[in-house]
Amino acid sequence: MKNSANRKAFSMVTAIIVIFIMATVSALILGISNRTLYATTAQYQKEQARLLARSYTELAMLYIIHYDRVANNNCIQKINANFGDPNNLYYIETNIQYIGNSALLPHCATNITKDWNVTSPTGFDSSLSIVIDVFVKYADLNDPLDRNITFHRRTVQKL
Repeated sequence: MKNSANRKAFSMVTAIIVIFIMATVSALILGISNRTLYATTAQYQKEQARLLARSYTELAMLYIIHYDRVANNNCIQKINANFGDPNNLYYIETNIQYIGNSALLPHCATNITKDWNVTSPTGFDSSLSIVIDVFVKYADLNDPLDRNITFHRRTVQKL
């Protein structure tokens, strides 16, 4: 009889140890999958911001090329937008600066204020470039303090 009682007690201890080991492994797997989910979400948000910055750079170029500066008596300086369905997840701010011969764009403020009194301009004197700064701001969904992340892309393009 004593032998049978010892076997039942040993089986109970073994079952408790197995349950403890399985609970520990389950908690480890749950923690790893949780961290993987957070990393995937952050990577997705950053890639989306990168693609939005690239798209708005190209959109700014299209706006600049097809904008009638003479009729409107000005140049495009900013393009702002929101993107994302639930509560506008991404805020896009595009700043445009004109660099070069201000005589080529008489209605635009350029960053070079030199008077271009050249009868036949060559090289930089005859060119006009733009600097497009795109800032994509988005909330980090994994941050408990609800801080924003800003992705910045700068492009210099010759017109």
